[in-house]
Amino acid sequence: MAKISDAVQNLRYLLNQGYPRKSAVNFVANHYRFPLNQRHLLARCVFSKIEIVEHRRKAIRASAVRGKRLGVDGYNVLITLESIFTRKQVVRCDDGYIRDLRAIFGKYRRSPATTRALAELLRIIAGAKPSHVEFLFDKQVSRSGELAGMVRQRLKQAGLKGDAQAIGGVDLKLRSFDVVASGDRAIIRRAKAIWDIPAELLKRKKVKVFDLKKF
Repeated sequence: MAKISDAVQNLRYLLNQGYPRKSAVNFVANHYRFPLNQRHLLARCVFSKIEIVEHRRKAIRASAVRGKRLGVDGYNVLITLESIFTRKQVVRCDDGYIRDLRAIFGKYRRSPATTRALAELLRIIAGAKPSHVEFLFDKQVSRSGELAGMVRQRLKQAGLKGDAQAIGGVDLKLRSFDVVASGDRAIIRRAKAIWDIPAELLKRKKVKVFDLKKF
């Protein structure tokens, strides 16, 4: 644990000094000879003071979603919720957002946890009462079209006005929404407002969270 603490503090220092993020993450991870999951911790969860302020400025509560057009970064949110349900490690990062460390990317496969996570996701969204919700999945991931079709069906069953699509350029399309649900750094940077749905789930579930605020 001391090793992780030292690495996190060293990376924060480099980022605050303006070092390029990718180079700084690689330097610290290589120095401490971190395995893949700890490298993901540095890459996904440690931020400079400037980014922390910007990310927190955009964070909104569920009550602020009411009547707004909500865009959901499909894989990003769904995978994090699945991680919570299957008790994989999730982290409360420097900027306060909840993220997982699985880094599945294009290797995502539906599992029994998918149905459970999607049901809870739609329940949380329904409670926030957006005017419209749209799930966007990266079409380059295998069977994204099937997943989008399943989500469309579940949206209809839940009585939610919305759609689900498998498209290219998810990041670009999400910029047009009033509120975006995502923990992706690049998407947060360009969005108008961000709703951290995994954090909403954790309010209802007792799950152990690795909190970087302690370091």
